[in-house]
This record gives sequence, structure tokens and C-alpha cells, in this order.
Amino acid sequence: MRYLTILIGSLLMMEMSVAQNVNDVNRFLTTELNGSARYTSMAGAFGALGGDLTALSFNPASSSVFLNSEFGASVNYKNKLTKGTYFGTSTNRENDDLSLDHFGAVFVFNNKNTESPWSRVSVGINLHKIATYDQKAFVNGTNTNGIDQYFEYYADGLDFENLPIYDGETVSEVYKILGDENGFGAQQAFLGYQSYIVNPFNFENGNTEYYSNVDYNQVNHQLSLNNDGWHRKTSFNVSGLYRNIFHVGVNINSHNLKFTSIQNLLETGQSLKSDTYDIDFKNTLLTLGDGTSVQIGGILRLKNIRFGVTYDSPQWLTMIDETTQSIDTFHFEENSVVNEIIDPNITNVYEPYDLKIPSKTTLSFAYIFGSKGIISADYSSQNAGNTVLSDQYGSNYLNTVSSRVNSEFGSINTLKVGGEYRIKDISFRSGILSRNGVYKNSTTNDIALTLGLGLDFGASNLSLSLINFEQNKRFELFSEGLTDVYNLTQKLTQVSVSYNIKL
Repeated sequence: MRYLTILIGSLLMMEMSVAQNVNDVNRFLTTELNGSARYTSMAGAFGALGGDLTALSFNPASSSVFLNSEFGASVNYKNKLTKGTYFGTSTNRENDDLSLDHFGAVFVFNNKNTESPWSRVSVGINLHKIATYDQKAFVNGTNTNGIDQYFEYYADGLDFENLPIYDGETVSEVYKILGDENGFGAQQAFLGYQSYIVNPFNFENGNTEYYSNVDYNQVNHQLSLNNDGWHRKTSFNVSGLYRNIFHVGVNINSHNLKFTSIQNLLETGQSLKSDTYDIDFKNTLLTLGDGTSVQIGGILRLKNIRFGVTYDSPQWLTMIDETTQSIDTFHFEENSVVNEIIDPNITNVYEPYDLKIPSKTTLSFAYIFGSKGIISADYSSQNAGNTVLSDQYGSNYLNTVSSRVNSEFGSINTLKVGGEYRIKDISFRSGILSRNGVYKNSTTNDIALTLGLGLDFGASNLSLSLINFEQNKRFELFSEGLTDVYNLTQKLTQVSVSYNIKL
């Protein structure tokens, strides 16, 4: 009969009730240049312009700028080259993606009552991906800290009686019981003990102290990352033109998020006298999220000048995590080498929790050069440190993650500048985007350079865009124990094609 210490179990459940950590919060704050080709070719600087299907998802006043009802869709091809840097060593990985990233429609109703101050009302819908998480990355480098520190962190304080496999039990059964009764931390301690990475100071019930079974001065880490997924936003829009000078609108947004990550860390290079060596630790994570947000925006028209303002409410998301784990090691046993494979084949499904992504404010300006062209700029600010994770149980772990985010993350400030020049029915477009990193001490910016071409056929139009977007992010290997940092620099080349039809 397995005896589980109730006090220890309850403490560990409070410590780790979900799989999310600071790395994932960093990732979920990511936004990209997705949407219509006209929007992306001008770096998304449409806050004071409107008249674009994707633009209504960023400033809801945009739909009443349309003169005619319209619908359209966009196809994106993306090539991502990701450079992983870890203790001065860099390695590249590449992946491609082709998808339908945008669909939208707007319906314009002109008011024939000349006495009404509202000359036009529009309703619209736009669906596009705020972010795509598709990414393949490889990190390789030498570290003086090893994965044993991760397992020691979770083992220390746990009664040893929880970790052996008793008669009639299996790896899967014990792993599941520990997860159900004690939580994530006990499962990590179990994996570390069963793979011969950590040992108790004595093999008796009541022991709560452990030591590493791995000897090294330095080790080589090879981290393979295979991520997939998206954050999709659907905007339901209504907008009106007041006295022909002020567009005002509101969006009710539905958010859908899916993120899958397969992370494989191989640690080699232990000393010849190490009892355990060549450690291969695999973790998979599936996160599903749904939620809502609201936007309010306006555009003021003054002759050739346009001013825009948009307020994005926080995004209130409900999230669910699922994880699986396995570990593979080699160790010496009675002068023989044993390959220890611990694969519980159990999916941990965690209780739902809430993620609140902070509000954002955007100020915009545009100048219209008659029928020849336009130039526009957007500046937005979002305090990433206000991101909050919580659940109905008042999780200490989620409170700790939120506290770390608050102390380490700063404001994300984004500047977009775009322009368009028209020669008859052909439009030439370009833009630039600059955005600082999420960490307060970040010294690198995300930079996007964009180009585009538009062809107007009267009743329809075709647009093309090309984006070169470099994004820089910093991550930790693990949230506890082995927390050394690696950097991912992603160079995105994106080609978008949009076709719109006027009704």
C-alpha cells in the first residue's frame, strides 16, 4: 500500500497546478504582421486610415471608412530561420508554412436621411492570426550546470517513501498517483530517482534530502524545440461616420489559442566517474485557450490629416494544459551499463486557469496626398508586466509566475510607419516596424521591413506584400533548478497575396 504524505502533497499541488511558466507568458504576448497584403505591406500602420479589412481588427472605426461593401481573403507563405544561441554557441534551424491567414467582410449602409448626423454605418467581421507559433529551433552549448539540479530542486523536501516502485506497481501507476495526489513536483522527483539522477541520503521513509548521482565539471546541452500553433482573433465590428468628420467603432473579439511544444534536452559530457550519464529528457505541452476582448476606436478627419486612437481591453483567456514526459539515461550497475528508460505514457491534464493579457493603447497619424498617396504612423504601448495568471483556487504557483512577470517584464512599445504611392491603378507600398523586447533590460528590438504592390481592377483588387521580420526572444531552459538562459533570433520572410471583391 502506497502511503502519500498529505501535507507534502498539498504543498506541491499549490506549487505547480498548471504547466505554464514565464517562457510561455513571453510567447503568448507575441504578435506578428499577419492579415491582408495591403495592411502588412505598410507594416500595419493603419490606425488613422481604416478602409482595410484587417485594419478593422486594430481600430474598429476603420469599417466606416469603406465606401462600398467588400469581402476578401489572404494566403501567406512563411519561411522561418531560427538561430538558437546558448553560452556563445549558435545553431540554425529552418521551417516553412503556407496557410489561409485572413478572411474578412464589411457591409456598408449609407444613410439617405440628410438631417441625421450619422451619414454611414458599417458592420464587419475579420478573422486573422495574431501570432503563429510554428517554429523549429536547436540550441547547443556547454554549461557548468546540469539537469540534475532540476530534479534535485523537486526532490528535496519530498518523503522518500513516495519514490520507489513497490510490488505490484508500475511506472505509469506511480507517476499518475503522484500527479493526482502530490502534483507536478513529485512527478519530477520520481523521474529523477527512477532514472538514477538523484539518490536519497538514506533509503528509509522520512528521508527528505537528496544528492546528485551525476558527476561533471561541465556538460554539453542539446535542446531541440518543435513548436506549433496559433493565436486566432475574430472581430465582430460596428462603426459609424458622424457628421462626416469622425469615425467611431467598437469590436467584440473572440480569441482562440492553440500551442503545442515538443522539447527534448540531451545532456552529455559527464565525467568518466559519473554513475549516470547521457541524459535525454523529453517534455511535450499542449495548451488550449479561448477568451474575449473589446476594442474602442476613433478616426478624426481634418482635410488631409487623420488622427486615430484605439483602446484594446485586456484579453481574458481561459486556458487548459496537457503534458507528457519521458526520460532516458545510462548508468553503471554491478560493472554493467544499463539503459534506463522511464516512459510513464501518462497525459497530465491540469485544471483550467485564467490568463489576462494586458490592455493596449494606440495613437495614430496619417497624411493624405490627394489621390497620389498616403503616409501614416502608429505608436502603441502595452505594459507586459501587468499580465496575470490565476485560478479559482488561488494558486501560489500562478501567483509566483505573475509576480516574476511583473518584476521582469516592462512595456512593449511598438512604432509602425507605412506609406503608399499611387500611379493610376497601381499602388506601391512600404513600411517599417520597430518593437522593443518584453524584458525590462532588453537591448534588442524586433524589426520588420515591408514592401508591397496593389492592382485596382475597379470591382476588385489584388495585393501582394513581402515582409522581412527579425524577432528576438529570451527563454529559460526550465522554470526551476536549471534556469540558464538561451536566445532565439527568428528571421521571418513572408509573402502574402490578397484578393478583395467590392459588392
